[in-house]
Amino acid sequence: MSVVGKSLAVLGLVSGCLLFGPVIGLAQLPPGHEIDQKKVCLDCHDLEDALGAKVTHAPVESGECTACHNPHVARYGALLRERPGPLCAQCHRDVQGQEDRPIVHQPVAEGRCAECHQPHGSPHPGLLVEQTKELCVTCHDEIGGWRERRVQHPPFAQARCAACHDPHSSTDPGLLVASGAGVCTKCHQTSDSFSSAHRGYPVNRAACHQCHDPHASAQSGLFRESVHAPFESGNCRTCHPGPGAANPFSTIKPLNELCGDCHESTVIESRQAAFPHVPAGGGECEVCHNPHTGDGGGLLKKETQALCTGCHDPGGAKSGEEGRHLTHQDFECTTCHQPHGGDRPLLFADDSVELCGRCHTHEHGVRHPLGEETRDPRTGNPMTCLSCHGIHESPGEFYLFEADQKMLCVGCHKDLIGR
Repeated sequence: MSVVGKSLAVLGLVSGCLLFGPVIGLAQLPPGHEIDQKKVCLDCHDLEDALGAKVTHAPVESGECTACHNPHVARYGALLRERPGPLCAQCHRDVQGQEDRPIVHQPVAEGRCAECHQPHGSPHPGLLVEQTKELCVTCHDEIGGWRERRVQHPPFAQARCAACHDPHSSTDPGLLVASGAGVCTKCHQTSDSFSSAHRGYPVNRAACHQCHDPHASAQSGLFRESVHAPFESGNCRTCHPGPGAANPFSTIKPLNELCGDCHESTVIESRQAAFPHVPAGGGECEVCHNPHTGDGGGLLKKETQALCTGCHDPGGAKSGEEGRHLTHQDFECTTCHQPHGGDRPLLFADDSVELCGRCHTHEHGVRHPLGEETRDPRTGNPMTCLSCHGIHESPGEFYLFEADQKMLCVGCHKDLIGR
């Protein structure tokens, strides 16, 4: 046979495989030619632990390895037929349908199923890679701190995270399995004693987490660390109408007036500040503060950095790009900024030179000339620390605006160009 003839024959064979191969693969093989996938695959692949596990993935148990893997070639690692997320969804359609909910667990949204589930077998229910108490803490490192607290919510202490949280998706923040108090009243019946403990207020319609930590606390009753004085005294009517009112959780005055009854100086200062913090100056105290209990000083709703970055993204730091910093050397935001407002732009607590000098005493002893007498030729403004250093956005060493220090200097000192 000529070279051309051989080429045509090979081409015909390949075409036949492409056309009829899939059909043959799906059709019943002739008697005596069935492939025992489990036996063939196990000749090379050691899955003894998976097959002997308490929970085995159904395709593994039935020996259908090709349900997930292509035995010859594949675009994806481990010869998977598809990316893990879409591949798993081909069978687990109940999870796929949950992806349309507004809150989706990040590993689910990114198709990283194997971060939580073993694909072949596991000693844990749901093919989990670890027991729940160890699995969740691999990402949620705050759990370690909660475990050290004196009073722990039983579902948390027993590592029953799924009692309150849906591991895949939810319609509610925090991946909660129900809205508002609904998740709590699954266990905590709203009896007469329950109502009495809450001064008769219909807390079954409230947000329980405003007062109670749902995981653990140092306080009895799972109250958060800091407690507002009127709440601690049980005198709810200092701020609210009685429990029988049409809207018992409303306040008896607008917040900017109500908070000012006790915190008069803070409210007045925030209103009169040349540069007010918008929530404080506008009387929206509850944007940052919980009026009942809080996890830290000042009844703040969250740890300071988390609270501030909920609205502010200084220097684009949330992008995670190199040279962008949420805070300066992990200081609290309030080390440099006044939370209620002040007399300086950016809510600085002091003149920037003086503010930096509180910590950088050596640098300020050998510093570049600063102040009104030294003007930045690029802007005409007085030279300050912020002329060269970007506290939140700074790709260079020492928080400099330029990685190449010479490039930064020649921006003003043109005489250095070419040296």
